[in-house]
Amino acid sequence: MNLRNKTIIALLCLSLGWTANAQTNAVQKYVEQLKTTEELKDAVWGVKVAKADGSVLVEYNSNKRMLPASNLKLITTGLALNELGPDYKFTTRLAYSGSVEDGVLKGDLYIIGGGDPTIGMRDSVAFQLQKTFSEWASMLRKAGISHIDGRIIGDGRYFDGEDQNLSWQLEDSYCGDGSAMSALSFYGNLLDTRVAPGKSLGSPVQVEPLFPELPWMNWRNTCVTAAKGEGNDLYFLCTTLAPVASMSGTYALDQPAKRLTCANPFGAMTCAYYFYRYLENEGILAAEGPADIDASGNIRDFEQEAMQPARAQRSLTVIGESRSPALKDIVRETNYRSDNFYAETLLRTLALEKTGSARYDSCAVAESAALGKLGVGLAGSMQIMDGSGLGRKNYVSPAFFVQFLTAMRGTAVFKDYLKSLPQPGKYGTLSTRMVSSSPEVKNRIYMKSGSLNGVRCFSGYILPSSGKDEDTIIFSVMTNNTIAETSRINFIMDKIIGLMAAEN
Repeated sequence: MNLRNKTIIALLCLSLGWTANAQTNAVQKYVEQLKTTEELKDAVWGVKVAKADGSVLVEYNSNKRMLPASNLKLITTGLALNELGPDYKFTTRLAYSGSVEDGVLKGDLYIIGGGDPTIGMRDSVAFQLQKTFSEWASMLRKAGISHIDGRIIGDGRYFDGEDQNLSWQLEDSYCGDGSAMSALSFYGNLLDTRVAPGKSLGSPVQVEPLFPELPWMNWRNTCVTAAKGEGNDLYFLCTTLAPVASMSGTYALDQPAKRLTCANPFGAMTCAYYFYRYLENEGILAAEGPADIDASGNIRDFEQEAMQPARAQRSLTVIGESRSPALKDIVRETNYRSDNFYAETLLRTLALEKTGSARYDSCAVAESAALGKLGVGLAGSMQIMDGSGLGRKNYVSPAFFVQFLTAMRGTAVFKDYLKSLPQPGKYGTLSTRMVSSSPEVKNRIYMKSGSLNGVRCFSGYILPSSGKDEDTIIFSVMTNNTIAETSRINFIMDKIIGLMAAEN
């Protein structure tokens, strides 16, 4: 073949979206077919599949920036592991103002949050709440405190800046996916409720708060029962501005009762309240009850009314501290369950440790620096607004994910990072995926899913059956603006991933 013919073929490959060195394979053929399918022909989508040795197997629209959804957690967790270290632990401190005289604390007890997102959680990584509270109570006894004249104050001031990402859509900001941030949290700052239709069309929807208890909250329920077939259209609003929670919208008459998880913006107050109750049962009474600290630095009592300014943390007497589970375990839970609250905590902690601020503009600075250390270019190639991927102003390309995942393979934390990624058919978000694939195939796949309305993304690694490291496949498959049924998109994604696994 002469040079002219080789040039023509290379240009033809590029016009089709393939790299010139890509070999014809089953994945490539299937991706080519997808261009005209009803599900994807009008959608925005892209693919990049490469081997660890640098060879590219498939590349289509790989530089097109798209919404990554929870695929963004791949970047957040990878950078947190690499920058903070797999054994990093969050610290929660107990301290007091005033003095201790004859067993009585003449002042307030502060629970000073250090960002631990696992307090009160019921997942596989968190310590049992009873264990944590018992540890804190032991600190009080060792300090000679058997009674508190003042309050138990939940102190979440360690994280500065907004308690929620301002780029999130309103409907996401107060549901269970968008719980508010605080350096002292409880149960992931979530609130479980039970909702059920009323007995007749137009009657009030039944809304029952379940856990945690929020006795200071004023509830407003304006939901009405809609006609059969109209589905679920409920919206929850609650901010730190006032202790008011509002549930609005409609719930169809034929819908079953279900658990609905919402955001609880009073995480620090909730933690203080539950520890107050625990101490009461242990015979240690806090005379003025629980409180927290508002955005202006004022102590708020049980009625959420601002009182005197909180004491500066440096002026308090620290009596002990507790530590969270190791970061590598929190990262694993973050990716396995695709936990937005954990992911946002990791990003803001990274920023705080590297820049001295947990604000989202500082997060961008810290993230850019960390990516630069990995040798992954940032300028003009992506836009990251949060740590979880919940926001719709995040834009990342399949090529960038492959570049990042390739760089992570060269880090000292890669073993822990790989273990944090879900596998099809196992615990986590992929438990029901690729059900028809053999265990041999599924055991070689480590990947993260991402989904929003109209968005389906998968990125990760496929280990080679041969055991040759250079044959490891690194991939990213992203779809945006799809209106096809989720089951059909899932089928297409599973087939692409299965074909990729057959390549190594």
